[in-house]
Amino acid sequence: MPAMATARAGTRGSVPRSAAQLPESARHGSASGRRRRAARCALLAVLATGGGSFAATGPWSEMPEARVRLVSRWAVAPAGGDAGLGLEFALAPGWHVYWKNSGDAGFPPRLELAPAPGLGAATLRFPAPQRFELPGDLVSIGYEEAVIYPIDAALDPAAAGELALAARLDYLVCAEKCIPYLAELALTLSIGGAAEDAEMAPAVDRWRSRLPRRATEVEPPVAVTIRWLPGDYPWSTLELGLSAAGLRTPDPDLFFAPQDWVELARPRFVASADGPVFRVPLRSLDETRPLPDPLPLEWTATGLEIASASLALEGTAALSRPAPEARNRFVWIGAVILLTVVIYLARRRRQRPGGNPA
Repeated sequence: MPAMATARAGTRGSVPRSAAQLPESARHGSASGRRRRAARCALLAVLATGGGSFAATGPWSEMPEARVRLVSRWAVAPAGGDAGLGLEFALAPGWHVYWKNSGDAGFPPRLELAPAPGLGAATLRFPAPQRFELPGDLVSIGYEEAVIYPIDAALDPAAAGELALAARLDYLVCAEKCIPYLAELALTLSIGGAAEDAEMAPAVDRWRSRLPRRATEVEPPVAVTIRWLPGDYPWSTLELGLSAAGLRTPDPDLFFAPQDWVELARPRFVASADGPVFRVPLRSLDETRPLPDPLPLEWTATGLEIASASLALEGTAALSRPAPEARNRFVWIGAVILLTVVIYLARRRRQRPGGNPA
């Protein structure tokens, strides 16, 4: 970061005169001169509060595996607008933090932003994640190297001056082992005429652009088809298809939000003439507990591309049960097998010596 130069008093080769020696116009200055001085003072105020070459960032909380801090895209945030906040991680090689569904182990960051006058409720958002293969055929879902989790939080229209933010963060960082940490974070946010921070605005915006979008919000809109298909007991299959003009799948993957109804196996991607299709085996986590009908599942599809732009989609599936005939097929098969065994045992008993003949 370039150092700020300080101005020295005095003139080159001359001795400054006292105010009494100066003419009236020089002592008070013209109107244009006063405006220029006011503009310079305003600029210095912006620089002093985090604009210009200063990033809108709080101090790092540093651990050997990860550094984390609060940031904003604004050098001066606009009153009545979004605060442009983010939770930034810089991770050591081989370490990762988590998406909202961590996978087979772990948990996502838990951020508690302390109430602050002029700032509305804060919501931590999760950009499109990636899948990590772990020893023991385990999978975790999250981010490596670096990530900024966008934070939705609106500023009050009457907010002004400086806003001191404080937060408590509970997070887990993992490689082949996992380490939990607790961090106390802070950020002083300047509020006034909107001024973007040259470094943090593009960084926060880049991660915000990776947030999944609803299929209907994309141009052209993406059609989504979802089916719940029967399978070999206890498994059945969720099939999710996507279709839109120009939709490409350079690196497709499918993730699900946490839920406690069904186990979802690894998605299998199938290319079709109508568009990409994901097939996901699923089974009940508790056979003694009836599944809701329809079954709600929140999904996120990543690794998509449309109009040469990267795309992640999200939605909620309301899965209707497979047709009763298909579900009951297993019951009928079981009944036939049981009847066959009963008949066989009955015949054996009749064929024993001393048994009663048919």
